[in-house]
Amino acid sequence: MTTPDTAELDAGEPDTAAEEKAGRHAVRRTARGMSHHEVAAALEDARGRLPENSDGGEEEAADDPSQTRALAELEEWERIEALLAVHAGTYDPDTDAFVQGGLAGEADRRAAEQAGSADSDEAGDTLLRALSRAGLLDGPGGSGLAAGEDAAIAIRLAQADPEAALAVSRWLDTASGHLPPS
Repeated sequence: MTTPDTAELDAGEPDTAAEEKAGRHAVRRTARGMSHHEVAAALEDARGRLPENSDGGEEEAADDPSQTRALAELEEWERIEALLAVHAGTYDPDTDAFVQGGLAGEADRRAAEQAGSADSDEAGDTLLRALSRAGLLDGPGGSGLAAGEDAAIAIRLAQADPEAALAVSRWLDTASGHLPPS
């Protein structure tokens, strides 16, 4: 099965965000339990793995997924090294405020997507119920108004269920981009 993400990869376009995320995750996994001097040594090793002609610019990384990942790993090693420079002990991603904030943000994003999907489904069901109550849907006997009679549909819906008409109007304006989502 091909998803939009794999379709992009199949088309030859590098998924730089996925490479960066994988690189940062790998560094965090490796750094778990390391002391400051161990992280500093790993940071120097990461710097040594970058190509000599690299100036660390994003333009080069955009063309090469391995370069993108190497730069993301280097940045993560630098961040962890700076964290441990002021913190005695070893690195633990479970207590790293930056990592935990990112995880919380990702969870919030997923919850918002799921809520948005549920809201959209609920709005669609509300619209269908309101149209059905107003006699605007074509039933098995051919009742209801024909497609294209938008003005008549809007008038009958407003007469049958004014609250639903307002909700539908808001929903359609939001879907068309005329209003921000509520």
